[in-house]
Amino acid sequence: MQIRLFFFYSLVFILITILASVPTYIYLKRGIEKNALNTMNETVGNVFEKLNASLKEFDNISKQLYLSTDSNNRTVIQRLEILQNFKGSFDEIESVQAVYSLLGLVTSIYNDIHRLTIFTSRDAVYSNPKAPMSVAQAYPDASELREIRQSAGETVFRYAVRDRWAGSGASPVFSFSRLLNPRQDKIAVIEMQIRADDMLPLDQIRSISGAVLTLSEGDRILFDSAAGDASQPQRNAYVFRKNIESANLTISLTVPRHVVLSELTLFRNFALATLFVLVVFSLLVYYYLSRLLTQPLVKLKEAIDSIDLEDKKLNIDNKYKVNEIERINRSFRNMNERLQHSLEQIVQFRMTQLQSQFDTLQAQINPHFLFNMLGIIQESAENGELPQVQTISRSLSEFMRYSISTDSPVTTLETEVSFSMRYLELMKTRYMHRLTYSFDFDQNMLHMMVPKLILQPLSENAINHGFAGIPHPLHIEATGRLLGEQWEIRFRDNGAGFGRERLEEVRIKVQEAMEHLNSDFETVRLGMGGMGLISTIVRLKLMFRSKLQVEIGNHPDGGAEITMRGLING
Repeated sequence: MQIRLFFFYSLVFILITILASVPTYIYLKRGIEKNALNTMNETVGNVFEKLNASLKEFDNISKQLYLSTDSNNRTVIQRLEILQNFKGSFDEIESVQAVYSLLGLVTSIYNDIHRLTIFTSRDAVYSNPKAPMSVAQAYPDASELREIRQSAGETVFRYAVRDRWAGSGASPVFSFSRLLNPRQDKIAVIEMQIRADDMLPLDQIRSISGAVLTLSEGDRILFDSAAGDASQPQRNAYVFRKNIESANLTISLTVPRHVVLSELTLFRNFALATLFVLVVFSLLVYYYLSRLLTQPLVKLKEAIDSIDLEDKKLNIDNKYKVNEIERINRSFRNMNERLQHSLEQIVQFRMTQLQSQFDTLQAQINPHFLFNMLGIIQESAENGELPQVQTISRSLSEFMRYSISTDSPVTTLETEVSFSMRYLELMKTRYMHRLTYSFDFDQNMLHMMVPKLILQPLSENAINHGFAGIPHPLHIEATGRLLGEQWEIRFRDNGAGFGRERLEEVRIKVQEAMEHLNSDFETVRLGMGGMGLISTIVRLKLMFRSKLQVEIGNHPDGGAEITMRGLING
């Protein structure tokens, strides 16, 4: 009772706590998650806007090379053609100045440009600020330069760990490159560089544990903020993406889920710790109170379980001086006295019924058995076999005297074994070599008291049913062993055994007899022959009660097998 109350209180308390905590947790989780997702989306959106603005900016600068004219009404493209074809002329000097003027003008207008460079197909370099590097030095990997010069004039976007035109010590940059006059003479390449820190919030990304920002062109990754970092983002993560379709660029920000929800995790851990402390404290208090209230009831139950038909005083520990316990004590003493009187009457009545049935059982000797024995005696007498007549007559006389004796319904196991062997000896005079038997019982268990006629009915069943359809002699075997505090009797034969339906029928009838023995004693009927097995089990059950165990089945080598076990002291 105490355990049930304690468990019920614990369950209710935990359920109420969960019902209160779960909605709060879900509400906070949604709020924190929404704010974190908005922040991450805003970060990706800022990168998208800056990159898209830089692309448009680069497109405008490229258009100015074709459209804007100087004082001589010449475009930069025309000036580059002059530098390509007229070396050492005044127009060359004038064209160089015009190109640098345009580069200076553009970089002064667009303050976010780190460097603006034009280099021709003949590797002449014009850059603002001026570059100390040649084309070959700036592009040691010829494949990168080849990719730009073989393009159709579209923007080539790349990331570099440093400004390629400034040498060592330069900061990382993003470059926008485009081939000029791609359909004619591919006269030059214009390249705009913007510092990576100006385009990307790298400091903000690095402050978020496990966050990774990537820029990719199709399947090619151009920039990865986690490059060279052994700690990779977890699989369970949020991914935020933006696409610039005009340049086939994708911006992705990956943030581990636990980082986004770190504030929620902190709140959850604190709430769980607080909840655990409250639950433990309240359960300890409740346990003490429940023990205070239920301990007397537990003692009362133990006392009730220990009473029997004897008039004993209930030993109930009432150290808390609960008056109701004392009243229950007195009530149970009165009830015990009434039960003692009633149970004595019931037990006496059942024993009288059992004795009456047993007396009837002893009178139900199989007539066919007697007729067979008398026929064998008559045949032996006619053949002049007087010794056999004397032996059979003496054995039959002792068998009848034992079977119809009403002195006592119980006897020793030794007497029962001797009686059963005498019965089998009589049956051997009929079946001759077709019947054999063996009895092997521990000497220490032969003095054990058992109901009369428990082995002979089993032998009779084995003979009546065992011969059916077997070509070999029928052998009946009975063994008795002491196994610690238990006795065990095994009875088996090598005959036809139980059929499936017959075995099920026997088990059902045994079960019904056991149920009626406890609930409706008057329906129990003992008998010999046929269902003598049930008679044996019922009478053993009445004697050994719940200590008796019975197994009914077929032996693996063939034939029926019955095993009975019980405690030596009943």
